[in-house]
Amino acid sequence: MQSLSPALPEEVDALVVGAGAAGMTAALACRAKGFTVLVVEATDQVGGTTATSAGTLWLPGALGGADAAEVQKLRSEARTYLLESIGSKADIRKIDALLESGADLLAFLNDFTEVKLDQVAAHPDYLQHLNGSSLGGRAFAPREFDGRLLGNDFSRIRAPMPEFMVFGGMMVSKADIPLLLAAHREPKALMHALKLGLRYAADRVAGRRGTRLVMGNALVAQLFSSALKRGVSFAFETRVAQLSRSAVGFKARLQTGSGDVSVRAGKGVILAAGGFSGNAELRKKWLPRPAVKRTVAHAGNDGGGIELGLSLNAAVEADHGGNAFWMPVSTMRRTDGSVAHFPHIALDRAKPGSLAVDASGQRFTNEANSYHHFCEAMLARAADNDNDRFFLIADMAFVQRYGMGMIRPTARPARRFTECDYLIRANSPRALATQLSVDGLTLEQTLARYNENAGNGVDPDFHRGESALNRHNGDALLHGPNPCLRALDLSDLCAVELTVADLGTSAGLATDDRARVLNQSSHPIPGLYACGNDMASMMQGAYPGPGTTLGPGMTFAWRAVEDLCS
Repeated sequence: MQSLSPALPEEVDALVVGAGAAGMTAALACRAKGFTVLVVEATDQVGGTTATSAGTLWLPGALGGADAAEVQKLRSEARTYLLESIGSKADIRKIDALLESGADLLAFLNDFTEVKLDQVAAHPDYLQHLNGSSLGGRAFAPREFDGRLLGNDFSRIRAPMPEFMVFGGMMVSKADIPLLLAAHREPKALMHALKLGLRYAADRVAGRRGTRLVMGNALVAQLFSSALKRGVSFAFETRVAQLSRSAVGFKARLQTGSGDVSVRAGKGVILAAGGFSGNAELRKKWLPRPAVKRTVAHAGNDGGGIELGLSLNAAVEADHGGNAFWMPVSTMRRTDGSVAHFPHIALDRAKPGSLAVDASGQRFTNEANSYHHFCEAMLARAADNDNDRFFLIADMAFVQRYGMGMIRPTARPARRFTECDYLIRANSPRALATQLSVDGLTLEQTLARYNENAGNGVDPDFHRGESALNRHNGDALLHGPNPCLRALDLSDLCAVELTVADLGTSAGLATDDRARVLNQSSHPIPGLYACGNDMASMMQGAYPGPGTTLGPGMTFAWRAVEDLCS
């Protein structure tokens, strides 16, 4: 299998810009229609941000039903939920497009590709208080994939961030974690851990990182393997320097390592370059100040697709609230000098025995809410107080049981975490306040109130542990009335500093419900499409559930090709 054609074609039916999940979905849909297609990727690997994500797709329209009436009922509930989530800016045509085409996307992936997704029965929507919300069934997760099947092309799969791997290169899924933690006391868990360890040892003998791929890495590998087998051509380390339109299609000037090449796309161009998370100028222009500096999205998402659209008179939507989807992160410099921004998804914030405070030492939100909504509270508090310092506080027993940020569950956290001031430790609230530079009396009062409420199993201030989402991410095995609350040991406190990062951008090229890019007069530009984060999100900055970017991104990639061949 060769992932790069010996010579780039002079003419194709479709040109896809970007080799992330949406771009590869579009390319595969083109091949299913019999079109020739070239995927142009600015970096040397596929996957973009998807490769380092959980790889979950939120597809509410793909819910199974016993009959047509049941399907319509489920979609009606999802429509209500989306309308309430998005609010007054909701585009009902795009909502219906997602609901109607989600099942079609799944059928296409199942019939034409190696992508295998499982419906997650228990994965609550993120806004449980809204009408139409669901406790599960709307999220779809990729099955694990054997990277050895890619042969030499395995190196084209972008690796997860090092802090998300064990032993420097072994991926673990959310389902693996409790088994690995229980390996010392449960035979079944021990066997699972040994199996993973032996597989990884064999991979390292071969000189590669672990080839058992899960989550977003698995999804990317499934798409890439499918694309290679279906005859999709890739041009790596290649940029579209110029794009022009004529009566006979598009002409693209490609910048390659060996010079410029011209390629004509007879039917259309699909922009799927990942948005503008890696573009410093656009970040300053469109993102709120506290979130400008940090991203957990792929740095190669530098706005190139959006800029190509603008060169063809495309319109941009940049009024989506904060114009991005958010993730709280803690930051630490690695030994090689690079900086890691570790996402605090749900493994610590929602667990009993932690709380978050602002620069004044006060709690400011429900810590067990989704990462996006937690960050919205951070941004709102930063705007009110003109101070964007935040901290996640727990005790050492919490760190030992659940871990904290980059620190995995352990009896004794590595000294490097305290030596570099990533983990702050103190033997009293006042001592911790001094180290964090927050008001000692305020922090002491905050912790005392939290402990009192936790002892009673209630959170009258922010209602932590009351929603299905909170309880899902808490610890149901902990004895007590609330799986998200536990009093802290105030004589053995720990803290890490949190900041806001984007996990992907929401602002982007204006499109219609068929993913056609719109011009400044709101008319479709013939043959030009956008999907993924190059397309202005239909969610308008809302974040209704897990996989809010991937589900619509891949669905509208599929819809773009359906329109292209109509």
